[in-house]
Amino acid sequence: MIIRQSEGIYMPQPVSEEYLNELIDQLKIDDDASSPDAASPMPDGPSTDDSANGMIVIQNNQIFITSPLSGGKPAVITAIAPVTLKIDQQPVLEPAAVTSVSRLSWAIEEPPQYSISVSEDKLQAFFTLHHKDRFAWRLVDCPAGSHVSVQAEQDSGSLISTLTLEQVIADFEKTSISHTLNIPALYAELSSPTHQPVCIAMGKAPVPGADARLELFFAETVENAFCEIEGSVDYRNHLRIPSAQRGDVIARKHPPEAGLPGYDVFGGILPAAPPTDIKVVAKDHTLLLPSNEITALREGRPRITGNHVKYFDISTAYVIPGNVNIKTGNIVFSGDIIVHNDVEDNMILESLGNIYIYGNVYNSTITATGSILVRGNVVNSQLYSGYFGVLYNRLYTISKLLLEDSRLLREAARVLTETLESQRRTVKYGQVILLLLESKFNMIPGLIHDLLNVLSNIRNTYHQDTDQLKQLLEVFLRPTQHIDFFQDSVLSAFLKLLKDLYSGVARMQEVKVQIDIPQCNNSTLKSNGDIYIHKEGILQSSLFSSGDISFAGEDAVCRGSSLEAAGTITAQTVGGKSSAPSALKAGEQISVRRMYEGRVTVGRYSEEIIVPVENTVFTVQSMRRV
Repeated sequence: MIIRQSEGIYMPQPVSEEYLNELIDQLKIDDDASSPDAASPMPDGPSTDDSANGMIVIQNNQIFITSPLSGGKPAVITAIAPVTLKIDQQPVLEPAAVTSVSRLSWAIEEPPQYSISVSEDKLQAFFTLHHKDRFAWRLVDCPAGSHVSVQAEQDSGSLISTLTLEQVIADFEKTSISHTLNIPALYAELSSPTHQPVCIAMGKAPVPGADARLELFFAETVENAFCEIEGSVDYRNHLRIPSAQRGDVIARKHPPEAGLPGYDVFGGILPAAPPTDIKVVAKDHTLLLPSNEITALREGRPRITGNHVKYFDISTAYVIPGNVNIKTGNIVFSGDIIVHNDVEDNMILESLGNIYIYGNVYNSTITATGSILVRGNVVNSQLYSGYFGVLYNRLYTISKLLLEDSRLLREAARVLTETLESQRRTVKYGQVILLLLESKFNMIPGLIHDLLNVLSNIRNTYHQDTDQLKQLLEVFLRPTQHIDFFQDSVLSAFLKLLKDLYSGVARMQEVKVQIDIPQCNNSTLKSNGDIYIHKEGILQSSLFSSGDISFAGEDAVCRGSSLEAAGTITAQTVGGKSSAPSALKAGEQISVRRMYEGRVTVGRYSEEIIVPVENTVFTVQSMRRV
């Protein structure tokens, strides 16, 4: 059988006896073998007696195959790339047995002369030249053997074609890249091959638009709310607190600007990402003009609240000229609270704005959706600002709990009513509510008492009308007197009022807040912004900041306390020779002027300080090296 390179399939051809003898002579029989049938193995075959096996010979670009003699095995053939074989029109993927009657064909899967690749963003196309000249291939001669691997090599003396610029351009036209083709770069690579990817086409990236932005004409934080004149506090000096007069422009919205589309190397349009807009709502005492400017309609502190929707208003102030104590009662106010003296034991101040305290704070809870600034000492107290001012606000927490329980109450009433109706029994809806409030939902009256107590502490006007909610709360406290009044629609309205109450508090969270105090003892401070200690320091306290914690005074101390900041902690003296150790944890960096003992953590890395250190900065990089 003789196989030639071609597109067709060649049938076996008869082999003459003379040629067969020549093949037998090439078998190199071992004359010293103990048996005349023990022939030495062929170079490409296994170490067995294969004189009766079929044989394969490759010579003059042809493949010759003989069938095995009696008791022999068929010859085995395989191919080495770029040669491919087919037996009976089936690809040969592994060594295969062949005989003289096998229909064997071979071909060359020649690697491409070049390749085209496109970047993932489709903005660049690359041309890589593998070989410029294309030569003919020929089979490598192989002596007779029962196991033969077909190999091929290029005939350097038989040049078929040379890759031209025109041919490459024609191929590019099939890929729709031709209109942005860099012809000079192609020509240079074909003339002086580097065999490296060459950028021969480029698209144009879309030009991003500009997101909407807010330009504020007031400070969002209070740099220093207190001013002393000859040793006494000047309460009338509000210059350090952001303030606006009637008619002032407090902010301007710059609308989004659309980007410009681009195109890829195929000519396809690449749209620009749509810019992000900002929804602005002008609330109490502010006005949004057609020019996208927000103006103040009265004098006061301008503020911005909300995350996805930005709310502007002018915060009013509730001023307590003396102390906050049992006589004044707890204070809830939808605006800023200013206390000229102290906050005495066991009092609660809740502000939907900032809180300014010119005296001390004793055993009290202070929550503000804005900032908290205290001039005196803070002892055995809790201060919550920003997000934490919302989270620990009683209006928020109680109304949310009551809303969740009331939803379950409504669902339980629905299920119970439907069950009775399926049994053809009638019952008043109010009777079902009464039974549920006395049994499974007996916690609801307690929550209602707590919420009414908080609502009774609201001073002056509130940013929401709570009269209707108060009326329904009173109804739920006396369900026996209102059995005929209760309907599912009443519960639905009650749920809506509760949701409006707690979500209204949540919307009052200000964006940039801080807690600013001189010192604290045995207290908890949590701020959605920075915490600033501007005098003596802290003792046995817990501080958490979503921003930075910093001690300003060089003599400020931190003893027996726990500090955690998402950003940085800047401390002066941490611990003492006989004080309890402190734990400092920051997301980015901790710097101390002196630290006696304790634990510092930055990111995922921690270090125990057992020997005093001075002027040390702890970062992720420095602690990783340790």
